[in-house]
Amino acid sequence: MSYNKYALALVFACFLSAFAQEQPEKIAVYVFGASEANINKSFGNKLLASITQSDKYAEIKDSETFYKELAKNNEEGVSQISQTGKRHGADYVCVVSLTEVFGSYSIFARIIKTSDAEAIRTASLDRSLKSLDDLARASNELVSQLFQLQPQTPAPPPATPVPAVVPPMALAAQKECSNKLNINEILSKIQSSILPQLKDCSGTLAKDMALAMSPFGKKGAAPQPVPFMKECTIDGIKKKLPDGADEYIKPIEKFLQNVMNAASAGGSLDVKKLPGIISGLNVNDLINELKAKAANDECVVDEPYTQPVADEEEEGGSGDEGGRKIVSLGFRGGLNFSHMNVDNNHSYNPTLGFQGGLVLDIASNIASISWFHIQFGVMYIQKGAKDDAGTVATLHNIEIPLLLSPKFSALRLNAGPYFGICLGGDIECDDLDIGISTGFGFDIGMFYIGMFYDYGLVRHWDYFSNRTFGFNLGVNL
Repeated sequence: MSYNKYALALVFACFLSAFAQEQPEKIAVYVFGASEANINKSFGNKLLASITQSDKYAEIKDSETFYKELAKNNEEGVSQISQTGKRHGADYVCVVSLTEVFGSYSIFARIIKTSDAEAIRTASLDRSLKSLDDLARASNELVSQLFQLQPQTPAPPPATPVPAVVPPMALAAQKECSNKLNINEILSKIQSSILPQLKDCSGTLAKDMALAMSPFGKKGAAPQPVPFMKECTIDGIKKKLPDGADEYIKPIEKFLQNVMNAASAGGSLDVKKLPGIISGLNVNDLINELKAKAANDECVVDEPYTQPVADEEEEGGSGDEGGRKIVSLGFRGGLNFSHMNVDNNHSYNPTLGFQGGLVLDIASNIASISWFHIQFGVMYIQKGAKDDAGTVATLHNIEIPLLLSPKFSALRLNAGPYFGICLGGDIECDDLDIGISTGFGFDIGMFYIGMFYDYGLVRHWDYFSNRTFGFNLGVNL
């Protein structure tokens, strides 16, 4: 009888012990970004299978419904993905974005805690995903990074005696070097060009997106921000590197992915954040990674290198240390409508004229206020009015505008005084005209399109003052 009591107690203790074991936490996986939906789904299934091999995590009850609900709306926002996962019983969601670059994929993954939508772990890698084996290898490596799992290391093969003479086949296996590369040249060109190239690409992206959203743009013409920034930056750097240095582009691709991640909000790139993030970038870690890579490269030498003056001028131009132009010249021309306003609120009918001239743009060389510009100009402009009988009086003027011209991406705002001299016309005119000019425009690549309004402050013949509204196009040099 005593024996039976002990046996029963032992069984009960084992039952309690098994019941008290930590229950696995529920996890869901959502992958987006690939051009082919099957890659997203297949990669997600591989990841889920790798994660749930551990007893710590278990698949949610209906992961298929969870995935379809998000994929149907092309959802990329972390908050919405987290809420959907929580609604389906997940404690965590593994969110993975795939960005195709040069035929391969840049993969960025986050483990999101559904209780507060916070990312507790991140990982990234670049891989080609052309087969199921590629998906499996990439998913295993990603899981190892996210959950800090150490891959099993096979036992080393038994030592074999080293032959006294290296066999011919071993010599053939050594890396062939068509030409030797100087690591200091590579580092110099990358360090001097990566930030200017990022700024140029960021500015071009902002202009292209602004143009696509403007009435002059084509629907759907806006580039995909992340692929554009990577391709534009890498293409610019490649042009400056010596032949055979393509292997040193791979660390740059990872560096760019980190920049894109830092400028992303809700799973998509926030173009407005890019200039500030680029201005604060530190490339020392990238340079150190490139040095470490070169230390194991048989085709690289470590020799002194001085960047040629011609290259420095090409990269810096007439601008600041970042390659941005400080002083630039532009041409402007267009049509305008002007009329004469009278003190008794009577206004003569508007008449059509044209204007054309030069503008000199001066930008701030301080990175934190790089948006601040001042513009000076010398413009020929026709002004005048038409009376009720249809008689047109045209005046020929030279104007010198002095404008504050803050620039935000492609958008430019203009405001300031102008000083005019009347050269003559159909009627007698006062020599001097002073007024306020306001307007806005867009810098689209090397082209400018905008509009302006001039409010004349001088009373001609003691009771007329001029008002002019116009459109202008231009070229920025």
